[in-house]
Amino acid sequence: MIQALQDNEWLLQPPRRRSHAPLAWSAVAVSAGLHWLAAVELPPVPLGTPMLLAQAVKRPVQVEAVVRAPPPALPDRPPEFRPDRPDASFARPAPKEFITALDPALLQPSALPPDLAGDTTPVRIPEPPPARLDWQPRQERLEITRQVVREDPVAPPRRLSPTIERVQFAADIVAPSPPPVAPTPVAVGPIAAAGAGMFEARVEGPASPAPALPPHRSAPPAETGSPVPIREAASVMAERGTDITGVKPIEHLLTLDLRTHSAAADPGWLYFSLAIRRAGDHVLPVLPRDVLLVQDCSASMTGPKVEACKKGLQGALRTLGAGDRFDILSFRDRVSRCFGEWKEASSTARAQGAWFVEQMDSRGMTDVFGALDALKGVGGDPGRPLVALMISDGRPTIGLQDNFEIIQRYSDSNEGRASVFSFGGGTGVNRFLLDFLSYKNRGESRIVRDNPSIPDGIEAFAREVSRPVLANLEYRFSGLEKAEIYPHLVTHLYLDRPLVIHGRVPAGSAASAVRIVGRSGAATHDMVFPVDWSAAAEGGADLRNEWTWQKLTWLVGEHIRTRDPSFREAAVALARSMGPSLPYASELGVHDAPVRFR
Repeated sequence: MIQALQDNEWLLQPPRRRSHAPLAWSAVAVSAGLHWLAAVELPPVPLGTPMLLAQAVKRPVQVEAVVRAPPPALPDRPPEFRPDRPDASFARPAPKEFITALDPALLQPSALPPDLAGDTTPVRIPEPPPARLDWQPRQERLEITRQVVREDPVAPPRRLSPTIERVQFAADIVAPSPPPVAPTPVAVGPIAAAGAGMFEARVEGPASPAPALPPHRSAPPAETGSPVPIREAASVMAERGTDITGVKPIEHLLTLDLRTHSAAADPGWLYFSLAIRRAGDHVLPVLPRDVLLVQDCSASMTGPKVEACKKGLQGALRTLGAGDRFDILSFRDRVSRCFGEWKEASSTARAQGAWFVEQMDSRGMTDVFGALDALKGVGGDPGRPLVALMISDGRPTIGLQDNFEIIQRYSDSNEGRASVFSFGGGTGVNRFLLDFLSYKNRGESRIVRDNPSIPDGIEAFAREVSRPVLANLEYRFSGLEKAEIYPHLVTHLYLDRPLVIHGRVPAGSAASAVRIVGRSGAATHDMVFPVDWSAAAEGGADLRNEWTWQKLTWLVGEHIRTRDPSFREAAVALARSMGPSLPYASELGVHDAPVRFR
């Protein structure tokens, strides 16, 4: 250790003191110089101002003089064409590039033909055109140059036919016939009625001999070859009942309930109601039908009301018969169908329909015409009645919203093909739309006041129309010229609901008869009932009120169809006669009258 220290003796020597004063004075001098430079050259910074804001401050720039720069030179504008001086438009010389690009042959002056060289004859100025004449149509004349007919024709002598004795129940028109052959007597029966549509002749009664032929006609000469038999006109027109129509009478299967009432306030008329009911439980075969259940699922129906309707739809599914086909349609702002086609009412299909019903909920807007337009596209077999049960509040909020347009446009396209039965629940129901949508499409509308009554009401309504027996009915009264009978378009005939017709006839009218024709599958049936006004039962004062409602409904329906103000005025006058309240007041344009509901 000692030896090591001796070898490094510099470690044992005391440290030398060095002076730092010159460096300190130099630093002070440099700092003073920098502060002086900052104070002189940099702008003053107020206390409390952020550094970034202080750096953003700039010195103002002083403008001593502003000189407007001259605009750029515009290219020369080409001369405009002047119709009065066409040569002035081409006064400017063409560019050199254009001239050199032309064919040199085009720049050479044209030489005159040799025969015109040196000709100094002045140019002849053309004569002005003649004055324009008015248009004259071409006239043609038809001239007869050769006479081919006589001017004094001789009329042939008049030939008189002998008087033909009228044959009872014979046809009114007898077509011309060729010369007679040996006639064969044909049985002819009496014609009860004739008319358009399904009102064809029903022929019954004993046979009658055919009318005799005029004696002045003779048989034609025999011809060679196979003879062609000629049928006499009388035998052509004298057909049997089975040849004329296939209508089968069914009066014995139905009953007629006639009730009348003579009002003291209106003694000139006799009011009546005619209800046709079944004569027994199994007297008419029930027709298989196509059923479409239509449910409004928009927000205006509210959640509790839709839930009540769903229970009613489940009950309507239980009314389907074994031969029925069905489908379910729900709508709001768009339309949804359960199957998209007709399904046989099997247990599996009903379960699928019940599941579709359970998925319904209340939301969205209401497009009533969109649902009816989808219903218009649903087809069915001609022999099966098509019944649509529509459950809605009848208040469209999107799409077509005019009640008149919705009713008439669908009715025109439907033409009575589908029977529309409308059902509404609650107080906020558009009765006008539901009533006339059903009235003009072989149906009926029904409204219940409270939500708890909706399920039972829907199921009962569906059960009433579950067993149709006659479809596409038409009726006609005989011997009544001034009668007013409504409705004109009746529903199908169902076993579980009567077919009721209301009308009035002049007081003291003679007995009449009513004939109703309908179809049962491919067959046509009719019923003819005698109507004896004096033997009818008393119906009470309600018959007059019911007739007034039917007449009012018909007037409003005609106003919807034609937009004729005369029907509206007649409807308002008739409605005011029913009391201070007015049915369909707002729809008829009478906004200051209270509204009456049935």
